[in-house]
Amino acid sequence: MAFAKVRRIKKFYLHLIQYVVVLCVLTVINLLTNPGYFWVIWPALGWGIALASHALKTFELIPFLNADWEKKQVENHLGRKL
Repeated sequence: MAFAKVRRIKKFYLHLIQYVVVLCVLTVINLLTNPGYFWVIWPALGWGIALASHALKTFELIPFLNADWEKKQVENHLGRKL
């Protein structure tokens, strides 16, 4: 489980790096092609919401869907403790 958690954290940080790099490129394109309208905010907001959701899941910031919740659900379906 520890390896799986570390892999999830690694994937989140890779996602964050991709977000920053792509948005930097898009910002440069936006400023070079159409500096009067800052359209890069729309992909930043959409992707930012997805990134925030990924962070909530990765770092188990939603208490009712974390590993303890999963364990309790499995125990309920099995009818015994793990």
